[in-house]
Amino acid sequence: VRDVEDAWFFMHTLFELIWQYRFLYRDLNDLLSKNRRLETHFQWVLKNKTRAVKSLLDGMSRAGAITIDSREVEATATSMVVVLTYWLSYEYVRDPRHALEPESAQIALMRGAHHVLNLLVPYLEPGQRQHLLKLVGAYTQSGN
Repeated sequence: VRDVEDAWFFMHTLFELIWQYRFLYRDLNDLLSKNRRLETHFQWVLKNKTRAVKSLLDGMSRAGAITIDSREVEATATSMVVVLTYWLSYEYVRDPRHALEPESAQIALMRGAHHVLNLLVPYLEPGQRQHLLKLVGAYTQSGN
């Protein structure tokens, strides 16, 4: 991941994977409290998500798309992982009757990607910030 375009695609890919396992993510806390094996496996999943997001931040930083102090990377990556992990729960609370239906998937995933990447706005190079706004606008016009 070197720029906003790559990050947008990466987030969509992650959200599509999360969507495939939405049965886990919808009631994650409840499931983890009842299954020790799942609990330990999901901790591994979180570590890998965090590692992937840190890699995303590093790649964008090396490419000049973002300027982020190394002391801010851990907190930013954690915030991004929290939104990634609990986005479907948020969508479900917003609209319990429709949020997790297949016809709602694309718009929910786009909203999620937007909100995760919005956490990068303070660090984005101005051209990248404008490109993110353009991407969000293009995708949200199709129905938000």
